[in-house]
Amino acid sequence: MANTDPHGGHSLGEIAGGLAGDVQDLVRGELALARAELDQKLHSLLGGAISLVGGALVAFAGLVVLLEGGAAVLAKWLPTWAALLIVGLVIVVVGGLIARAGLAKLSLKNLTPDRTAANLKQDGRTLKEHV
Repeated sequence: MANTDPHGGHSLGEIAGGLAGDVQDLVRGELALARAELDQKLHSLLGGAISLVGGALVAFAGLVVLLEGGAAVLAKWLPTWAALLIVGLVIVVVGGLIARAGLAKLSLKNLTPDRTAANLKQDGRTLKEHV
């Protein structure tokens, strides 16, 4: 008896089994991508936290040292209170800029797995086309 199946003799069960295996592989791949992407974003978040703490420590050290030294120098030409205000303001601004850069890295928006979401949408469209 001749084989008249245009698909090369694959049964419906074999095709469904192959499709299920492909879907499992796709899901595993997407989960691996999501994990890798979240790991990368969490690493960036940790870097932001370290920058924030580091900026705060630098600002504090700068506040102590530069307020004393800078105010002492300025106090030769200005009243002591004015010298302290000027130096303190400059150091607070520098520390604030460092802390602000760290806060920008701590945004929860940076944790969204954008590539994974795009891949899942594309996979969904592909599955709809072939089902």
